[in-house]
Amino acid sequence: MRNGTLLALAAALALAAPGAVAAGDPFSLTLGVWGGVSRYDVLGLRHGVGDIGAEDGRDLIVGNFNAVGASALLRVGFLDLGLLYEGTLLDDEAQSEVLTPLVGVKWDLGDRIRLDVLGELGGHRITDIGTGNDLLAAPPETVWLPYVGVRAGVSYRLPVGLGATRLVLSATPFARWDLVRKEVSVLTSAGPDTHTVYEAGGSTFGLVGGLGVEI
Repeated sequence: MRNGTLLALAAALALAAPGAVAAGDPFSLTLGVWGGVSRYDVLGLRHGVGDIGAEDGRDLIVGNFNAVGASALLRVGFLDLGLLYEGTLLDDEAQSEVLTPLVGVKWDLGDRIRLDVLGELGGHRITDIGTGNDLLAAPPETVWLPYVGVRAGVSYRLPVGLGATRLVLSATPFARWDLVRKEVSVLTSAGPDTHTVYEAGGSTFGLVGGLGVEI
């Protein structure tokens, strides 16, 4: 009798489990892409030797620029785990990229609106340092910097068809801080010193809008 009761209870749980999973959505995977604007702020251009004139004061790796990226985010209950890549391109200046794991939490503010707060701890690569210098006498330089960051995204989830798949529209402000500063020396063809020194390492702030699919 006891065994029969246990078997009946197990069968009832097995039948009820799929409905409970669908209702609570304890697991989901969101694949997304986005685009927007950001600003990378770093201390200015500095020469190793000699005076710094007004024409030299412009920092070649600072400014407003476009940001595009992609991410994969696995949600297990309230926990978010994922991976993010973002690339940025400054016209005639330095190219910036980040690659980082993501970890954070999510809150469902209803059936369709969701808030995700995510932390980043990854690598920030700046390439083509010195490209904007007309006296450049060698290939541009590249530097990797470790950084930390935070993202706070709000998403609106629309059902697609009759299944559990949803279209996700999102808006995400973010901030990042490089953990170190590095001096990057670029070979030039004129001046009291044949090298120009850039200081890389600063902060990034931005806002992006995204489109994704949640399965």
